[in-house]
Amino acid sequence: MVNENKNNVTDSIHRVLARKYRPLNFTKLVGQNNLIKTLSGSIERGRLAHAYILTGVRGVGKTSTARIIAKLFNCTNPEKSSEIAINPCGVCDSCLGIAEGKNIDVLEIDAASNTGVDNIRELIDGVGYKPLTSKFRVYIIDEVHMLSKGAFNALLKTLEEPPEHVKFIFATTEIRKVPITILSRCQRFDLQIVPSKILIDHLKWVCEEEKINFTIEALQIIVRVSGGSVRDALSLLDQSASISGDDIKSETISFMLGLPSRISSIEILENIFDSNVENALKIYDNVINHGTNGEILIGDMLDIIHLSTRINIVGENNLDTFMNSIPDGEKAGILKISKISLPGLTRAWQILLKGIEEIRAAPNPDEAGSMILIRLAYSCNLPDPASLVKKIQASLEESKTTFNNTLEENDDNKKDTSGIFNNLQEINSIDNKTTLAEVNTFEELVELFKNKGELLLHAQLLSCVHLTSFEKGKLEISISGNTNNNIAKDISKFLKNWTGEDWVISIVDDQGTETLDHKNERKAQKEIENTKNTPEMQKILKAFPNAELKSVNDKNK
Repeated sequence: MVNENKNNVTDSIHRVLARKYRPLNFTKLVGQNNLIKTLSGSIERGRLAHAYILTGVRGVGKTSTARIIAKLFNCTNPEKSSEIAINPCGVCDSCLGIAEGKNIDVLEIDAASNTGVDNIRELIDGVGYKPLTSKFRVYIIDEVHMLSKGAFNALLKTLEEPPEHVKFIFATTEIRKVPITILSRCQRFDLQIVPSKILIDHLKWVCEEEKINFTIEALQIIVRVSGGSVRDALSLLDQSASISGDDIKSETISFMLGLPSRISSIEILENIFDSNVENALKIYDNVINHGTNGEILIGDMLDIIHLSTRINIVGENNLDTFMNSIPDGEKAGILKISKISLPGLTRAWQILLKGIEEIRAAPNPDEAGSMILIRLAYSCNLPDPASLVKKIQASLEESKTTFNNTLEENDDNKKDTSGIFNNLQEINSIDNKTTLAEVNTFEELVELFKNKGELLLHAQLLSCVHLTSFEKGKLEISISGNTNNNIAKDISKFLKNWTGEDWVISIVDDQGTETLDHKNERKAQKEIENTKNTPEMQKILKAFPNAELKSVNDKNK
């Protein structure tokens, strides 16, 4: 990393670290090796695209990368190294002009403040002019997703077929908001979140350059909070250095950001998993009284549960990936929590995640946080469904064994017992059959389909079937409305299975009687009319003129 515009800044003026250590070439771009290899290789081979779009979260180097690409386009003496195919020299007039923002052929536009069609039309009007001092005119449009729909449309034709001397470089944090018609005309590069180890090493280097004293624990907290953003990490480092007088410690970072001590969060979870909810609540109250709120504390526990679960899955032999950003004082506690069963950890995650929503909706977030911890303490050690099934199966096996042992002890009654079992089987088979004698009316036949769970056929028998003739084992019906084409075959099949007797179902053209639904509806309407005419109901309807009797139910049935 080099000091941006170092020659133009006096020692008496402080330059924020995020700007002072902005990368000016690919060798100092942090954590983007794949992008560097691809871009530098294509430019070295002369395979230049007319438009590039860079996307990624805030602070990973999109704008810096755009400026480095612009330098490569126009650098008069690019460098080569064993790791990078081509790199801007940084000392030619073009590179210096771009670094200082004075190159008139490289125009950097903020789309957030130039969103309209008129702004883009002004840009397009200048596309036809050739560069004055460089090989290419380069347009860098930052936060391109902020352009209006009209502005995007105005840019389309020029972006598809720009003059040979024009290059476009777009940067955005919201790639999904960029129209597909724009994306299809650009080469897309996704900048990755910087890994924790690389970012920690970078912060160490900056601290050494700035002569800032630090502890590894403090840098690990900064990296964790920054979420892989180099700019955020440098800003936090700058802020903490200002507060601590260039002597950064983990306590300073936690105080500055209002973060709870990670040790306290780990101790709370350890006590909860040990079923010591009283001690867990004491630690929680102590942390809250020192200025942390419930949402931040529960969020910190979520992070610990996530990390512990990942360690639980990969095992202790593959911990390097996860332990780089964990201070030494926290490792033992996190490893202990990772020993909890996977169902217990995932249940804790679900309870805490749901708890975050409850805290945001609660009138007192801190009280809501304590209630979430109580819920977690009394649920995290519950057995998972698989364990319950195994327990039930074991209990059944034990009962079976006990029963068999009892039978073996009663040798004289073995034959009788065998007969009992045979009788029980016969009884069960009889229970599973409905005798033909039990189906005496069409209504009983329809009710049989309901009791047996064939609800679709039951509904069709109620609303679409008109009875023409009913005898035991023989049924003649007519059909109206939408029914299954094989309804007669299905009725016969099910009745055969249930009664053990053959049923002959015939569909005829006769009108037949009304459907059972219509019959029941007419009967219910008659009951309503009869009830309305009773003296008691007349009094009620008179007292409530707008009341309407909808149905009548006989509670004695």
